[in-house]
Amino acid sequence: MDASPLAKMMNPENVAVFGASDSSKSVGALVFANLVSDGFEGKIFPINPKHKTVGGLKCHAKVTDVGEEIDLAIIATPARTVPGIIRDCGEAGIRNAIVISAGFGEGGGGGKKLEGELIAAAKRAGIRFMGPNCVGLVRPWHGMNATFLRAGTPKGRLALISQSGALNAAISDWAGPHDLGFSALVSLGNATDIGFGDVLQFLATDPHTDAILLYVEGVKQAQKFISALKMATRLKPVIVLKSGRHVTSAKAASTHTGALIGSDAVFDAALERAGAVRAQTFGQLFAAAEILSSSKRSNGNRLAIVTNGGGAGVLAADRAADLGVDLAQLSPETIKKLNKVLPAHWSHANPVDVLGDAGAKEYGTAITACLEDRNVDGLLVLLTPQAMTDATAVAQALIDASPKRKPKPILACWMGSTSVTEARKLLSSNGIADFVTPERAVEAFSYLAQHARNRRLALETPGPMSEEHGPNLEGARMILASVLADDREMLSDIESKALLRAFRIPINMTIEADTAAKALVAAETVGFPVAMKINSPDISHKSDVGGVRISISDAAEVKRTFHEITEGVKALRPNARIKGVTVEAMARVEDARELVIGASRDEVFGPTILFGAGGTMVEILKDSAVALPPLNSVLADRLINRTKVAKVLDAFRDRPAVDRDKVIDVLLRVSDLVCELAEVVELDINPLFAGPDGVLAVDARIRVARPPSSDGRYDHVAIHPYPRHLIIRDHLTDGRPLTIRPIRPEDAESEKAFVRDLSDEAKMFRFMGALNELSPEMLVQFTQIDYRREMALVAMIEEDGKQVQIGVARYVINPDGTSCEFAIVVSDKVQRQGIGTRLMKALFGAARDHGMTVMVGSVLKNNASMLQLMSDLGFTQRMDPDDPELVVVERWL
Repeated sequence: MDASPLAKMMNPENVAVFGASDSSKSVGALVFANLVSDGFEGKIFPINPKHKTVGGLKCHAKVTDVGEEIDLAIIATPARTVPGIIRDCGEAGIRNAIVISAGFGEGGGGGKKLEGELIAAAKRAGIRFMGPNCVGLVRPWHGMNATFLRAGTPKGRLALISQSGALNAAISDWAGPHDLGFSALVSLGNATDIGFGDVLQFLATDPHTDAILLYVEGVKQAQKFISALKMATRLKPVIVLKSGRHVTSAKAASTHTGALIGSDAVFDAALERAGAVRAQTFGQLFAAAEILSSSKRSNGNRLAIVTNGGGAGVLAADRAADLGVDLAQLSPETIKKLNKVLPAHWSHANPVDVLGDAGAKEYGTAITACLEDRNVDGLLVLLTPQAMTDATAVAQALIDASPKRKPKPILACWMGSTSVTEARKLLSSNGIADFVTPERAVEAFSYLAQHARNRRLALETPGPMSEEHGPNLEGARMILASVLADDREMLSDIESKALLRAFRIPINMTIEADTAAKALVAAETVGFPVAMKINSPDISHKSDVGGVRISISDAAEVKRTFHEITEGVKALRPNARIKGVTVEAMARVEDARELVIGASRDEVFGPTILFGAGGTMVEILKDSAVALPPLNSVLADRLINRTKVAKVLDAFRDRPAVDRDKVIDVLLRVSDLVCELAEVVELDINPLFAGPDGVLAVDARIRVARPPSSDGRYDHVAIHPYPRHLIIRDHLTDGRPLTIRPIRPEDAESEKAFVRDLSDEAKMFRFMGALNELSPEMLVQFTQIDYRREMALVAMIEEDGKQVQIGVARYVINPDGTSCEFAIVVSDKVQRQGIGTRLMKALFGAARDHGMTVMVGSVLKNNASMLQLMSDLGFTQRMDPDDPELVVVERWL
């Protein structure tokens, strides 16, 4: 695979510093001095027309005068000069820059105009840049401190990406005294070009980085952010702190969903979907840094606490309960071990209170016993200063008891200050994460536990997907086109329910009536009893104006109700357009619970899905949860479980359980709707009646808007949905139907069975080695793919009424964004039927859809049939210079 586009920025061999000088006051001088003092081993070229030499090195007036290859330009000059410098860098062949200079973006002084000039100059020159208005970049493992920070940053295995230069400065200053090290400190500044997604993609595979911290003020490129975040969290823990948690939108919403979903809830949903863990405060981010820097990981959520003070143990236990961290249930064997050494009055439970006079011996025994207990996933050791306690000796006992191989995470909290200073230094210098308060220590452990939980959840795969009819997309788009042609943004009740029906969501039939006589005909048509509602494009919440009547049981009441509703609403809302009423049969769902399912458009992350308790009090109860589409059955089930109303769906007292699968099905169809229809910006199904025999959408509100004309098919969605437009229906040579389609998470079992049934030779050719069966991790990697970064097409046929996989072809986009690496394998049972050719041709089409220009692969030289297929398909072939057993095949698309 090609090197990362940011490789020469993050690991440059030589740099040019614009604004370098010998002055101690300028930013350029500080950057130059830091590069020299931190031991950057590559060449440094100072660029400044005011100087002949800087720091004993020749100083050039322009970068084009250097005459040597330069990997990275570091620019610390007045903002007005930067666009011109970027143009010069392009002429000199430089493709990476860090713009430290301030004065761009919002504010006075023409900053917005200058930023536009910077962007234009960088695009013309083919330059990627970090900043502007940033502190710079630190890569301690490479001796590169390209910042104006005063403190040096020790090298370690933790990376920080921040939009705040002040936070970088604080963590850099804090790292040394706490014996913490970093693989990277990245300051994004305005993130005008390079953003979180770009840097995350690099750090995800950076061999020096084991964990990543993010400080986020705002996300500009949601698609790239989530895509890179998902990639990173599969490989290492990512902790995120976001500011502005309580900033809410002032925009009025036309639906309950729009009013319920806040931007911070959407950000949480994005992090959950990507598998990242969120910190709530700056202090918690420091706590996360301390525990993650130890490179220890937890396999679970069960914490043991050893303390010499009952109060401290209770504080830790309380915080654990707040965070959902379980106190480990100590095994009988552990209790016996502790009984032999500890005083008779020890707590005999977790927290393990070794009592106030405990010394290093008692602590050491308790620590060892807890770490050896299989019920324990992590250990917190607390110490309160006591006259009879040697804090430093206990710290040494903790260090001595810490296992060196496969250690469980150990956290320490030596409370107090003066008498424990030496002990804290001893702990930190030996890689034990040390905290000032019990609560902060428990918070740190919770990050490890949440990361472990995220990894387990990622391995959950949904069951096989129903092969029922998909949505009527053509009909749905015609409905929306008609509404937009009328220059309306709200769909009528009839149109809203028609749109739901097009996506196979069960609805309650509704008829419009503009006279009392027509209302009676409608009531007789749908059958008594009926509900009548005001029909007005200007009234979103009908019950607020007395525009809803239910359980109308006869003809006379229909006529009377028609006049009461229309006249009453006219009096309350004289400017509203009244088109009469809608009439529908009273919803008949036995033992129904009222739910709400909705969707709203977030300005950053696009469509969001809401589930919760429904009815007229939905905005008061606020029992709801949010997720990002596209959903599958596992994600939909988790969304439901995050609400209180989830418990009401189960059987209780004399009420049978709701058909939960039907509720999940509606969530999946709403997810499908907002992914496929970029015009839909708000949607409410409230109430959705859900009972043991099914579900029914009783009321629906939908708001639409014209999408930007430049948008691609799925550009409005943060996470790329299932690309159904790539589905191809065909036949085998023996006449059996064949479907070639993108893989989906529900294909996990068929993918597993397909690989298991391959011959040993086929497995060798595909995986370049012995493989009996896909592991759970590999299964997730192969089926839960990011359609923006990769593609996998499966060939499916029907056998004994089931869909069976007989082939798969996939590619992964290289970091250059224009080429991809592919692989293909076909079942031994269906050779010589042209499946490989058809899969590859379909893969070509998908790759062109992705904007790929070149497809590359590696084939074992003894795989004659595959090499012949490659030749037939127009691939060039050459021996791999690094492996004589491989042939590199390549085709321009």
